[in-house]
Amino acid sequence: MRYKSLIVLLTFAAALYAQEFRKVFSSSNSPELVVQNIVRYNNATKSRERIYINSDYCSYVVVRKGARYYNAAPGENIVESRPVQSQAAEGNFTTTDYHYYRGVFPSKEPAMGYYAFPLAEGETITIEPHTIRFRDSEREENYLSFAIQENDTVYAMRGGVACLAGDKKGVIINHIDETFSVYYHMRKALVSPGDAVEVGQPIGLAAGGKVYVSFLYLDEKYFKQKEVAEEYPYTHFVPQLWDGTRYTQYEMTASKVVPAIPDELVMQDMSKAQKKRYLKNKNRNK
Repeated sequence: MRYKSLIVLLTFAAALYAQEFRKVFSSSNSPELVVQNIVRYNNATKSRERIYINSDYCSYVVVRKGARYYNAAPGENIVESRPVQSQAAEGNFTTTDYHYYRGVFPSKEPAMGYYAFPLAEGETITIEPHTIRFRDSEREENYLSFAIQENDTVYAMRGGVACLAGDKKGVIINHIDETFSVYYHMRKALVSPGDAVEVGQPIGLAAGGKVYVSFLYLDEKYFKQKEVAEEYPYTHFVPQLWDGTRYTQYEMTASKVVPAIPDELVMQDMSKAQKKRYLKNKNRNK
């Protein structure tokens, strides 16, 4: 009986964490559409344009009725343009039903990259892998939890750009390879949407007990014949974390002392010019 009660309790807790993740990651929590569809007459080119306006700081895939999809970068995206004689003329297209999904399909299988621990150097951290199942998906997806004290600082595990989050206490970071890190169960975010974030940078304060992080990307295989995705269209993964001597994929609970972040991890997403500048500044400050 006690074993059954524990199973029920764990199942209930997992459902709460799934709900909390969705609250942070879902763009549908915004009071306004994150991606708006407008049709506009361009007087300079004498054409009628279909435009998707993305108010977030990361890209989205937009799927329109008729099995067509587009990448919508931050800002205005002109996806169609047809010549017309005047503003009053019909452009042969109007606003239509559409759906949008955070992220874009990676051009190749994501390498997943390497990550740091989300606590300060020298702290002892317990990493615990979990699986999560959403109501609209039969798949189980992975995420990690890290034991942490209330109000402890949470640090970025990898660099990128902060995106709009459905819950302002959570943080979403879009990485250069079009993967995301989603931080939730936090009391306060210390970065704002649009901020460039570096690995090891403070990004939030913990709510207490544990902070949860999911790693994922929008997966094209869940879009059949380029129609609207039939289920949750993201693939989660367990990243490799720097433990001080090597990169390790934690698939069992483990405790570690948080090591210093190595230069190779700091520079992994930098251009050649940025790497050169980083090393030059580091040598100058020695």
